[in-house]
Amino acid sequence: MAEEEQRTRLIAEIASLLRTEHAMPPDARAAGLTLIGWLARRMPGEDVSRAGVEEMHARLAASGPEPSGLGDGRSD
Repeated sequence: MAEEEQRTRLIAEIASLLRTEHAMPPDARAAGLTLIGWLARRMPGEDVSRAGVEEMHARLAASGPEPSGLGDGRSD
């Protein structure tokens, strides 16, 4: 399945969950709508935004050593 098809399917599944009659906490509903909005704004073939990544890496470095077991998942 192409990435675009997966993105479209995910949007539809989240929307389906939001449409159900079951009570959903307002924060969960807001998170679902936010995710749909983020997914819908991406254009086909558009790379993931790296906005703010370098700033967060700088803040992390400035805050001192990270606790053991936590990291950014990179193997530098």
